[in-house]
Amino acid sequence: MREGGDCAAPSMVAANPSRVQAAQRSLSAITSEADGAPDEVGACMRPCAPDARPLMGAVPGVANAYVSAGHNCWGILWAPISGKAMAELILDGKSSVADLAAFAPDRFLPEAQRGGRGRKQGDTAVGEQW
Repeated sequence: MREGGDCAAPSMVAANPSRVQAAQRSLSAITSEADGAPDEVGACMRPCAPDARPLMGAVPGVANAYVSAGHNCWGILWAPISGKAMAELILDGKSSVADLAAFAPDRFLPEAQRGGRGRKQGDTAVGEQW
């Protein structure tokens, strides 16, 4: 991030040389195919929502559309449970393996347009779950 919170253009993001070297050492330890320096080095952009939580659930305002994205560096680790939770949501209307409320895509909409989130006592909001 640049000063003021703007994101730098992807072409301006450089790989950290020490992390590249560490990755190269790790890969070289498990295969001889990785001997020598990499042909090309780059920095990856990881999909991540502003609150660092994935987006999982129905797409607001679009019938029969769902999203499961933005898992950041945890995408591979979370893939099995995310897939199961989303399959249940799509097929059954609700996930039994995970409470997806904290990951609702509508959490970025203005409050008046949201499906609702947070804890309530009756109709009174008493705070966020996170």
